Amino acid sequence: MAAGNADADPRIQAMKEGARGPFARIRWFCKDGTRLPPTPSACEPYGGGAQHGEWSETTRALREAGYRIANVYADLDIDGLLGGADPAPAVAQMAIEQFLMRIDDGWILRRARYYRGALQEEGERAGARRLLLAMAADPRWSGSHFLAWRALAGFLPHGADTASARAVRQDAANLVQRDPDFRDLKNKIHVAPSAADAAAVRAYAAGRDDAELASALNALADDIDALYTLDIGAALADLTARLDSADPSLAAALGEARTALAAGASPRARFAASATLLAALRDAVTRSADASLRLRLLDTGRLVEAEHFAAASALAGTIATLDRRTRLALLGDTADALYGTGLISTRQRRAIAAALGALTSDPLTLAAYRREIDYLGLVPAWGDRSLQFVFGRGQDKLAEIEPLARLFIQDQLRGSPLFFYAALIDGLQRDANRLAGVEHRLFDTETGGGLRALNPGLARGVLRDGRGLDVAGFAADGIYLLPETVADLPPVAGILTAGEGNPLSHVQLLARNLGIPNVAVDASLLDLLAAHQGERVVLAVSAGGAVHLVPDGADYAALFEQASSGPTHLIEPELDKLDLTRREPVDLADLRADDSGRIVGPKAAKLGELKAHYPAAVADGIAIPFGVFRALLDGPAPDGSGPMFDYIVAGYRALEALPPGSTAREAATERLRSTLYDWVEHSRVPAALAADLDRRLSALLGPPGSYGVFVRSDTNVEDLPGFTGAGLNLTLPNVVGFDALLAAIPEVWASPFTARAFAWRQALMREPEHVYPAVLLLQSVDADKSGVLVTQDIDSGDRGWLSVAVNEGVGGAVDGQSSESLRIEMASGRVRLMAQASAPLRRQVDPAGGIVKLPASGADTVLQPAEIARLIAFARDLPTQFPSIVDADGRAAPADVEFGFQDGELRLFQIRPFLDNAAARGNQYLVDMDPAPASLATVTVDLGGIPQ
Repeated sequence: MAAGNADADPRIQAMKEGARGPFARIRWFCKDGTRLPPTPSACEPYGGGAQHGEWSETTRALREAGYRIANVYADLDIDGLLGGADPAPAVAQMAIEQFLMRIDDGWILRRARYYRGALQEEGERAGARRLLLAMAADPRWSGSHFLAWRALAGFLPHGADTASARAVRQDAANLVQRDPDFRDLKNKIHVAPSAADAAAVRAYAAGRDDAELASALNALADDIDALYTLDIGAALADLTARLDSADPSLAAALGEARTALAAGASPRARFAASATLLAALRDAVTRSADASLRLRLLDTGRLVEAEHFAAASALAGTIATLDRRTRLALLGDTADALYGTGLISTRQRRAIAAALGALTSDPLTLAAYRREIDYLGLVPAWGDRSLQFVFGRGQDKLAEIEPLARLFIQDQLRGSPLFFYAALIDGLQRDANRLAGVEHRLFDTETGGGLRALNPGLARGVLRDGRGLDVAGFAADGIYLLPETVADLPPVAGILTAGEGNPLSHVQLLARNLGIPNVAVDASLLDLLAAHQGERVVLAVSAGGAVHLVPDGADYAALFEQASSGPTHLIEPELDKLDLTRREPVDLADLRADDSGRIVGPKAAKLGELKAHYPAAVADGIAIPFGVFRALLDGPAPDGSGPMFDYIVAGYRALEALPPGSTAREAATERLRSTLYDWVEHSRVPAALAADLDRRLSALLGPPGSYGVFVRSDTNVEDLPGFTGAGLNLTLPNVVGFDALLAAIPEVWASPFTARAFAWRQALMREPEHVYPAVLLLQSVDADKSGVLVTQDIDSGDRGWLSVAVNEGVGGAVDGQSSESLRIEMASGRVRLMAQASAPLRRQVDPAGGIVKLPASGADTVLQPAEIARLIAFARDLPTQFPSIVDADGRAAPADVEFGFQDGELRLFQIRPFLDNAAARGNQYLVDMDPAPASLATVTVDLGGIPQ
């Protein structure tokens, strides 16, 4: 990688180029806080201290802004670092800084490595060890943040200051006496030593004319090599001796591994043995109560990982010659290694084992083979999400000043056992697809893994890299590559997500309903996609999960002409049903499902119905009906021409007279929209309504300030049989105080007229002047966890299964957080894990108002068995209690339910139909991409065969 990076913050670039890097001068830092010039033993009268560089003013300013750079470990405030509620982002930045130093020629220490006294190797090594031991003593770092502890241990020298290390430093110092030009390299060896120093010393020696001096320099290089050359057998023997009888199971595993890893063992034997030992070492870390032993186990694991990587490299060239059974066995071994290195959890490891077990059935049908191989294809994304959970916030923060930081997670993936796993699973997925007559196409290449269909659909447009861009500027014809599910996504043609988020977020549900194709893309494919940005492409995603992303061309013209000839209006509110005369608030308990579209929207009406059947599960609330908003529109228009409603009607009729798609129509549409939004947002709640609300809310919930409410827009143009409108309109969470509530209501009234909501809705609607928002004031519930339940398997359509996405805290799943994603079989209660929750923060209700973000636990399980049983019972009971939920054709549709659990009790927040796009599922081009289900069920797969 190039040493320079022109995109770095100018302050960072100056540090790279400056002789003192991030430091201003050298100082003693005494334990009592005194700072002194660098004279010998200056801190002795003050209780001792450390000598190193003093941060420059620029460095201080960057650190105060949250950028954890120029870390000095010799006198690091470990309690201050680790003692906070959320130390993970700072620790992540510290690891990423070390990575940047390795890949970018020292990064901000590029020249400061040669600044004598800037860092003292002995002090840095000792300080790093103190930090890692403190982390070893804290269960967070051996549990949910194991990856961070392990990565930092890999970057920071922290072993004992051995005689050989001291000898290298002393010999380097002695050589300066003989050759003053060697001073810069000597300073580097003292300040920031690494294995690469050996090559640097040899290169320097090659330029010396003095043969005796060159010989001494080469001897120093040999000593450096020896210092960094590790004997895995000796390391395992030392650890076995240390364990004695403390952990007999690990001692036995170490003995077996020493034999299997001995010289002359086959790569296959070394691969399996190292994987097994990696898993055993991680288990031993969690068992041990001794921090020093935990760190020793961690360090041994890193040595074993190097052996595993070497064995995998030797096996990689043989994959094409291996039969299916052998490849599956290698996947199982790799799963052990993934667990041992922290990239997957115990739960995920068990899920992989279950899938591999299912592949041993005899006979093995092609349907089962393809299903389980596709499931095993989820694992690379699991590893990526684990890294994002631990390092994502730190990486994003440092990337603000150094874009090279964005390479960190990619580098961790490529240097991990996932690299070999991905090669194995890609070949097996190609094999399963070939046997089924299915192919994934990415431009001119057939690919096996790395593409996971989320929503079926067919789109053509311009491939654009949306990472780091403001979504407000996205074009409607764009097929966008996004870093993750984006909560406020405007209308686009297609979506490629580098992070899956969760398939039941509002944006995913809306995209699914409108037939917008969406594909989760593995990190390994991002560079290829970015290389094609700006090209016109076709994205086709079938209901069965086949994905084609190919260059657009004349061959597709007829296909898209046929697709565009279907119905264009999906939103047809029932105007005959509307009752705009009701203008007083309604208690939620008095509403029923048939009030939807009559006096209030589906949120309030259907939640009222749920409250009638499940009174303890639904919070109290009050709805402000459509009629109040309609009365508001009787006020004067901004141009004084008459009532605002007449102004809106005239505006829409004028728009309809302009050519569709024309610049003039787009400009006029935006003028009308912004005028309407501003007029509504600046309106006031009528005094009589305010007084009525105050009286009703006080009687229902208590005095103002003692409760919070979620202020939710609830229109007559959402959750219709053909259009969900999920997430388009505003919810203001946990509004506390009556004045704040009165200010929130006009903001929510205006939300259907934001640019985003308007863009998604208006092209699909007849008579758009008849958009009426009601407002639901729902008492705040500080849920321990919340999510979305769909009463079918969203991938297969099987009504015997439930699909669930859930996160810790309030509202994360619907907003697209990376959620725990499950499929639950109703008959047996069997749970299949699709993804673990990996959002680093959870949202909780603040008693003072609004939402606070707190660190998520990182637990591998969010939804507990009793809660799963409660959801199954609710899903079974729902059809007998709730009025029929139907699609646009009047057929029974699955329910989409927003739920939570508070102290183990079920809470219900919304119910709507779960709507696929019939055109997308019925499109013949997409149908032809999938095999006939009957053929998959009858064909069998020979595990002894070699994939072609």
